[in-house]
Amino acid sequence: MTKKRYAVCGVSQRAIGMYIVPMLDQFSHCAELVALLDVDPLRFKVCKDTAPKAANVPEYMAADFDKMIAETKPDALLIVSMDCTHVEYLVRGLEYDLDVISEKPMTTNTEDALRVMEAEAKSKGKVICTFNYRYNPIHRKLREMVIAGKVGRMGIK
Repeated sequence: MTKKRYAVCGVSQRAIGMYIVPMLDQFSHCAELVALLDVDPLRFKVCKDTAPKAANVPEYMAADFDKMIAETKPDALLIVSMDCTHVEYLVRGLEYDLDVISEKPMTTNTEDALRVMEAEAKSKGKVICTFNYRYNPIHRKLREMVIAGKVGRMGIK
C-alpha cells in the first residue's frame, strides 16, 4: 500500500492531538507526515516534544508555503490553522492539485466559500471539510465500548 503524504498547516494542540499523533501512531501504515507549517516557531517545538516521532519532519513558516510544497511534495494538506486562514491554504493547495482537508469551518464567509468552490472546480484536487470533534479520544473510546457491547445495545425505534 502506498502511503498518502500529508502536510499540516497549523500546528495547534488540536492538530497535534487529533491529526499528527494519530497519523504517526495508528495510521503510519497508510499516512506519512511530510511537513509542518505555522506562523509560530514555538509550535513546532511543542509538537515535537509531544510527538517525538515527528522529530525529523521539516518545519516551514507560513510565508514558505510554496517552498514547503516544492520540497516535500505532499499529496494532501490538513488545514488546522486559525479559521480566518483556511481559505488561503485551501485555494493554494487546490492550485497545486492537492486534496485539501479542512477542519470546520471551511471558510468564514460566503465570498471565501465561493473562491474555494471555484478553485476546486479548476483543480484535480478535492476539498473535504471535517467535523473534527467527533474524533475526540473520548468519543472514539465510547464508540469502541458500544461496538464491544460494554455499554448496552444500540436500538432503532
